[in-house]
Amino acid sequence: MVQAWRKVDFGTGTVTFLDDTQKEDMLQVEYPNGFLLDMGWYQDRYIILVIRDFDWAHPVKRYETADRDQLPALLTEAVRSVERASQNDKVEKWCKES
Repeated sequence: MVQAWRKVDFGTGTVTFLDDTQKEDMLQVEYPNGFLLDMGWYQDRYIILVIRDFDWAHPVKRYETADRDQLPALLTEAVRSVERASQNDKVEKWCKES
């Protein structure tokens, strides 16, 4: 079965990892200016993180849901957010305001 997030348009991002199984590492997408979008399954919920410059201790944004049906919408929201930030000349300001 093809997962719904395989159909998400990741814009300027490059999918570097994709695994359909429900585990900690499921999806990673690289964006310009040092941004990553990362998705995984953590115990009882899906978590989507926006990371800058590999600073995993301080995610720029975090989305989460226990409902698999919400994933496409959350991923789309996360992609829009990281697309704006990665293309923006004022990246630092966006990161501080998030």
